[in-house]
Amino acid sequence: MVLWKSIVLGIVQGLTEFLPVSSSGHLVVFSGLLKADSTLAFDVALHFGSLIALVIFFWGDIVGLFGGFLATFRGRLSHEEARKRNMFWLIIAAIIPSGVIGVLFSATIAKAFASLYVVAAMFLVTAALLFLQHFASTTRTIREVGWKDALAIGIGQVFALLPGLSRSGTTMSVGVYRGLKQEDAAHFSFLMAIPTIAGAAIFKLKDFLQAGMSSSALTDIGIGVVVSALTSLVAIGLLLKVARKGKMQWFALYCVAAAVFTFAAHYFGLI
Repeated sequence: MVLWKSIVLGIVQGLTEFLPVSSSGHLVVFSGLLKADSTLAFDVALHFGSLIALVIFFWGDIVGLFGGFLATFRGRLSHEEARKRNMFWLIIAAIIPSGVIGVLFSATIAKAFASLYVVAAMFLVTAALLFLQHFASTTRTIREVGWKDALAIGIGQVFALLPGLSRSGTTMSVGVYRGLKQEDAAHFSFLMAIPTIAGAAIFKLKDFLQAGMSSSALTDIGIGVVVSALTSLVAIGLLLKVARKGKMQWFALYCVAAAVFTFAAHYFGLI
């Protein structure tokens, strides 16, 4: 792949993985526009860059959650230890549905990526989910997330396996509909993303190792990781800032524009 195309796709992945506009949908569209044949290794590299950004940004949460896991095997716990233990298992419960469906129906889901009309339609669904957040009553914080919330958010993530339907946008929206404040719903969504992205990368690891890599591919991978990680950090901070202000409808307008562009670009043969 040409160097500048690797950089562009790294920026697209980093920004759209965490902004609620669908990284999978954008990568399909941009790969088509750039006539870039993204390899499995490069795709894994882009997601690994996003994972690095999550670990950096939420290191304190990760340490706390690991402590919560260890607390599972101890007897008496303080209130804070019990909260961290519960949060760890709530996140695990939330990622199980998409993990199971993703493995069992990976071939079927992959076929959806071949249709740009599906991508465009899912952009519109993402827009609707984000816009409807404006009408939800949100008073709860991440400390009040329960098992019903985690299950509902996890089911939402299953549908986000489709290209164009944003993972962060869908899980955030379900959290908001369950009464979580936008910032807290975003926080929980980001914590879910850590094992979700890591699990997806591990799932592809076998194919990744069998693919083999040339020196130019190694360059693409290195660039993809760095660019994706840096832009992901920017995207995480931006989304939390917008969520804090309760202005997720801004992204809804963008998703409508992305849907119109995708429909038009495909219709006129640009992608």
